[in-house]
Amino acid sequence: MDLRLLTLPEIHKVHFYRLITLVCLSVIGVMTVFALLEKTTTEAQVFALVVLVMLARFGWEWVTVSRCTPVFVLGDELVLAGEHGSRRVPLTQVREVTSRHAIFMTRRYRSWSEHLAFMQLTLATGERIFTLAESGVFEFPAGKITLAALQAVVLEAKTRSLTASAR
Repeated sequence: MDLRLLTLPEIHKVHFYRLITLVCLSVIGVMTVFALLEKTTTEAQVFALVVLVMLARFGWEWVTVSRCTPVFVLGDELVLAGEHGSRRVPLTQVREVTSRHAIFMTRRYRSWSEHLAFMQLTLATGERIFTLAESGVFEFPAGKITLAALQAVVLEAKTRSLTASAR
């Protein structure tokens, strides 16, 4: 199983590079506003709409990254290791594992192959746990190797739990 989940130092790198991305998008936004104030053309309006969509997506990713915690699998438990302590969740409590692409969030700007995927683990109680995983640019679904590995680990833990309770 190949779990490519990000560790706490790698998540800190993502936080650093998202600040750089925020600065770049802010500069683009300010330049677009000045272009609209100077002369309102159809091209400037279309570009402003594209920038607005980019800023909205970046805002959603910013909030999602803020909720992400480092996660790793230890035996039949999911360990959430954050700055405020750690927490263990049995894998049998995981109801669903999904992923989404991160467009603006990266670990490094120099590499197109090191993009990120948002992993969402939904527990039986309805609680959602967010973490980050490595993903290729055109992988579908996002982070497909890690997604498949997490789903397999959860299924294996649930199978073991059911066979143990049947005995």
